Amino acid sequence: TIRCLSRRAKMTGVAKGAALDELFQANLGDIINPMIKENDTPLYLHIPKAGGTAVIDYYRCLGLVTSENLYISEGRSHIMLETHSVEGIHQAKDLEIVQRGLADVIFTPLLPAAMEMFDSNHQARVFALFRHPIDREVSLYYYRQIADWEGDGVYAPELANTPIETYFEQLKDRTDNFMISVLLNKDRKTESITEEDLEYAKQILRNKVLIGLTSNMEESIHRFDIYFGWTEDTKHHGDPRYNAKRSICQKDFITKKTNSNPHEPVEKGSLVWEYLSNILYYDIQLYEYAVELFEEQAHLFQGQEVEGEKL
Repeated sequence: TIRCLSRRAKMTGVAKGAALDELFQANLGDIINPMIKENDTPLYLHIPKAGGTAVIDYYRCLGLVTSENLYISEGRSHIMLETHSVEGIHQAKDLEIVQRGLADVIFTPLLPAAMEMFDSNHQARVFALFRHPIDREVSLYYYRQIADWEGDGVYAPELANTPIETYFEQLKDRTDNFMISVLLNKDRKTESITEEDLEYAKQILRNKVLIGLTSNMEESIHRFDIYFGWTEDTKHHGDPRYNAKRSICQKDFITKKTNSNPHEPVEKGSLVWEYLSNILYYDIQLYEYAVELFEEQAHLFQGQEVEGEKL
């Protein structure tokens, strides 16, 4: 039998506050220590509409075993693993996929829940692509109009009949800081974000996350590959064909942006931009900090090469 769990991203029963901080400190490796231990596992924080699907396809193309294509045989059952829901993460924890070294990289949008798969001897090394929250929110508005494969809660074809200015004007008095809420496991509907939350989220990014930017996609992927040792073939004793394959994978999934959904951009200073600046107030500050960190983290890669190009 093949079992696949729901991909709904609900985080009930997951650590919060001080308990979550303890998990972060124990189970997340520090980015400032580039010496990755043998038992560490790369964990990609998949932020919706921020290039994550392209990253998944790229690393699949390279031949890495990911949590997106991992089947596990347990007795007579063949389990198709997924780590996009709390239920799936709990199943992965029960199967000890981290401790058994079954995946080269794990993808999840639920960092707090995913921490429970790891321990102090098997830490996560987190990396992620960040996109300006306004661009991400606008992209989601257009995506929801066509995403009939997503089901209820995401797919909203009626938005095609609602002008973007009207849609966000209706929301302008609300706040919805998705990114910080996800990082800190706060309920977006009932728990507001504070300055203290913003500072804590900044601390997590500074100490625990290798930053990539969708606005600098190719360099971000180069950095990920260098940091995790994915610039050469280690599985097949340095197969010289690997670099050629890597170039093809980059062209197909990173350079071409095959998973993007083209739409009209929102101009800075427009009404929609102003509405979203209020709605996403704290997330925008966190993104701007991520941009600063991206520049700071460049020192980790000085003088290192990828296919003959120095970073």
